[in-house]
Amino acid sequence: MKKTLIFLHKWLGVGLALLFAMWFASGIVMYYVPFPSLTQGERLAGMQPLRAQAPCCLTAQDASARAGVRFSEARLGMLGDRPVWRLLGADKRWVGVDAASGAALAPLTDAEAAAVAQRFSGRRALHVERLERDQWTVAQGYNPHRPLVRVEMDGTDGLALYVSPGAAEVVLDTRRAERAWNWVGAVPHWIYFTQLRRWPELWHNVVVCLSLPGVVLAMSGLALGIWQLYLNRSRWIPYRKFWMRWHHIIGLAASVISITWILSGLLSMNPFGVFSPRGAAPQELDAWTGTAPAVVVNPPRALALAPTANAAREIDLVQLQGQAWYRVRGAAGPADQVLVAAGRDDGIVLRSLPTEAITGALLGLRGVATGVPVVELLTNYDSLYYSREPAGQGGSFSRPLPVWRASWSDGVTLYADPVSGRLLVRTDPGTPWQRVLYNGLHSLDFAPLLARPLLRGILVVGLSLLGLALCVTACVLAWRVFVPARRASNRL
Repeated sequence: MKKTLIFLHKWLGVGLALLFAMWFASGIVMYYVPFPSLTQGERLAGMQPLRAQAPCCLTAQDASARAGVRFSEARLGMLGDRPVWRLLGADKRWVGVDAASGAALAPLTDAEAAAVAQRFSGRRALHVERLERDQWTVAQGYNPHRPLVRVEMDGTDGLALYVSPGAAEVVLDTRRAERAWNWVGAVPHWIYFTQLRRWPELWHNVVVCLSLPGVVLAMSGLALGIWQLYLNRSRWIPYRKFWMRWHHIIGLAASVISITWILSGLLSMNPFGVFSPRGAAPQELDAWTGTAPAVVVNPPRALALAPTANAAREIDLVQLQGQAWYRVRGAAGPADQVLVAAGRDDGIVLRSLPTEAITGALLGLRGVATGVPVVELLTNYDSLYYSREPAGQGGSFSRPLPVWRASWSDGVTLYADPVSGRLLVRTDPGTPWQRVLYNGLHSLDFAPLLARPLLRGILVVGLSLLGLALCVTACVLAWRVFVPARRASNRL
């Protein structure tokens, strides 16, 4: 059995040592420089002030009816000097509709996309390129916007903006330093290369097939390391040669964190469907929004009622169980937004959805068969709904507070945002395992460490360096496996 373990560990190490050295090194970079994205705060800050004038601004329902577009989401913003509705159609594609006439807008030309980018950034466009995808737009979340227009902007930071021709808005920004760090960070760590990532199933299988033998490699190394300790009582470390000795010492120190990181990385791919999706089920979403709501307040009136009208950048249509609300959003983020009742003549203005509306929607969300849920308002994060950034900052890892939580007796829990009117997270009895085995072990985002970001950073970087040192010794030993054969061939 020991010979089998040695053979397995040796040849898996030869094949995977460089790969895991790359994973540890790129993980350190990725901790400080995440993959490029456009946060909600950045998006709103770059938008033009909203100028929706009465009576020449239709409701989303009227505009979509004239354009012949069925929609599931609607946002009103500016395109140059005219207001437009940006609608997510039934085909899961974004389309722009003129808010005054209801005419569907043609996808932007390259010149029009450059103008959108210039208004967004306040800079001059240098180069425009239309593309289906590139290294920074490989994620499936950009599919409703494809093809995209990449616009390189003037300036020393190498800013590039990606414009959606259908939605007529900027959907991503990247800068030269961010892109450079990601080439040694997220791109190799996630194996996020364009030609591979364009085939999601193939990319998924590649990551799983590399991670599975990695788990075996780490576990066999731990078993051998402990075995060697107890079988060689005369010496604490049974190896005399420098690299073997340090590979054994560092391996004993780093083996557990190596196993947990490789295993949790594997589980992030949800192999064989071991975890359920985190989003609400389609029938739950249908029950949440309800029938198409009646809208009697037009956007100009909603904008006039809002105390933040002069700073408004966008109006979202919020649908909740047959009721309609406008969310008027300013550039200052969550603190600069209000809700206006769109289905009432008085157009009441609130900071969040009425308690009775959102609790009623949660109580009737899953039907009588699942029982009555326990509904409560959370003002602090819990073990399953949490954030890696302070609430309200609008970053990539930020989640809003307060939220409504509905818990059913079968272990299902749903979290709803009282401001955006969205179902944010769905959990089930398997979610706590996913929380620990993937999020907790891979990112060390347990609550005590999230409350102490400096300590969490020290642990992540320190343990990653320890794992990298282990991989360096493994790479040297793997290279030496081939040295005798190379020397023999030279003598011949």
